Amino acid sequence: MDTKELQEEFSKDFYQPDYFSQFKINGKKKKADISVIIPTYNRCPFAKDSENYKYNPLYLCIISILRQKLPVAEIVVVDDASTDYTKEVVDDLEIQASSKKGVKIKYLKNESQKGSSTSRNIGAKLAGSKYLFFLDDDCVSAPYLTFTAMLVMKKLENSDRNFSVLVLPVYDRCSFPKSALPIVDLTKTFIKRGNSSASFNSVPGEYITSKNRFLNKTLKIFKPIEVYQTWGHFIIDRSKYLDVGGFPDFATWPNKIGEEQEFACRLIENSYSLYYLPDPKASSYHGAYGAHIGSFTGRDWLDDESRGEYSLIKFSELCENGIRSGNRVSAREYIYSKIIACFCILYKRNIKEAINWAQHTHKSFVQDNEQRWYPAYAKGEDFLRETRDKIWHDAITDGLLLLEETEQKRLNKIEGFIISLKKKGQLEEYNKKHWLPILLKRLLK
Repeated sequence: MDTKELQEEFSKDFYQPDYFSQFKINGKKKKADISVIIPTYNRCPFAKDSENYKYNPLYLCIISILRQKLPVAEIVVVDDASTDYTKEVVDDLEIQASSKKGVKIKYLKNESQKGSSTSRNIGAKLAGSKYLFFLDDDCVSAPYLTFTAMLVMKKLENSDRNFSVLVLPVYDRCSFPKSALPIVDLTKTFIKRGNSSASFNSVPGEYITSKNRFLNKTLKIFKPIEVYQTWGHFIIDRSKYLDVGGFPDFATWPNKIGEEQEFACRLIENSYSLYYLPDPKASSYHGAYGAHIGSFTGRDWLDDESRGEYSLIKFSELCENGIRSGNRVSAREYIYSKIIACFCILYKRNIKEAINWAQHTHKSFVQDNEQRWYPAYAKGEDFLRETRDKIWHDAITDGLLLLEETEQKRLNKIEGFIISLKKKGQLEEYNKKHWLPILLKRLLK
């Protein structure tokens, strides 16, 4: 389909994030057993007396959760050592959430920056709900996101006993999908793509012409599709999150690239299944604060839903002109992160593939200087061949050192555990009880 045909398709009413507002579907309000986990860093630049105070990205993010038609149980904010007005914003919203919505906000501030991966794990430990919803701090969730997601998740839990994750769509400065891709492209792993890209701005192209695209024909909710990757916008059963150890603790690179891919690999290796729900009714608008990627496109459903109190158009303008913060690092750090993350994830699973990927990366980035390696928010940046070669070399070298260090820690842990058993005279007892499976189980906790 060409651009005009896609625009006509996406203008249909069931593509609208607030589509359910025309129905009486709420009935007696109940809370979803969901803890929303929001790691944040310097996403509250506007003080209380500023006219833009309510457009602090974190403020609007939390407000969108508090306005869910199916309320959540709690919101967990993990402040990764911010130096702006984050604490003041959370304190303000905590009062509103408790008095008006009956939603508890938990807040914890890291003493030093630990990164989004560790911050998410901290948030998961603080959470008390059955489900965890991971959300970026510059996202504005559609009003029926939790309603739509929970309906789909309950059906998946009944049909697939290995179901673990429901990945939800995120639209960058847009209120509807940006493209239609073949299902085969949406279900490819990031490894098969040769990079860490995901396409959750898209709907399956097959759904546009198919009459069998709805999971629920009455509510016109799209069918989820099984995928082999995830992104930072998904809901998961907390027990399954903990079962695989959460997000990786070895991710020391400056940008979060790769954390979700490593997490997805852990789930898949433990026989869990992941699904993507390509439905705008379960989407979040992504402000991409501090990224110069253009103005808002689509319908300002937030302005309609809030009766003029908030606007996606105004929020987009502030995001376009915002300071670079959070995980939005320099182009050099971004590319370094992309190379080291994918190399480490591949190397842990298939050394030959990791070597092939490193060679491919050298050709496409160092030799050919393909622009896809540069972040969208750093348009116009370019590096000399000498600089590109150094970025690549540093990423691969640091990756190998990181892998060596991680493996040595694992070996030391095994050795120390075996020594402790010998000292306690318990080795024979463990042999009788098939101690190796027990040992492995303890090590993987």
